[in-house]
Amino acid sequence: MEEIHFYYAQINENNICTALLDTPTEITDNPKMILTNNYDMSILGKKYNNGVWETVETSTEEYTPTETELIQAEMLLNQQDIIIKQNEHDEVLAAILLGQQTV
Repeated sequence: MEEIHFYYAQINENNICTALLDTPTEITDNPKMILTNNYDMSILGKKYNNGVWETVETSTEEYTPTETELIQAEMLLNQQDIIIKQNEHDEVLAAILLGQQTV
């Protein structure tokens, strides 16, 4: 059974892509999550402008994520791990149930 994947770019208040997400769940209620065609690392740090990813000038200073951004990233990774484990359990249960059926 093939899993469905949705790929999202998370943008900040300046429409800059700060994170990518690969999830089996569609996100429809968060305007900061932009649906993409694939897990494209090249859009990290780019600005989303009317459906187009634009390269932006960056300062010479290295970006340091805030404590909130680090916590949010950790929460997203934990949520993804939970969803993956739930899907694995669902597959095992489905196999067990199918094995119990008699034709």
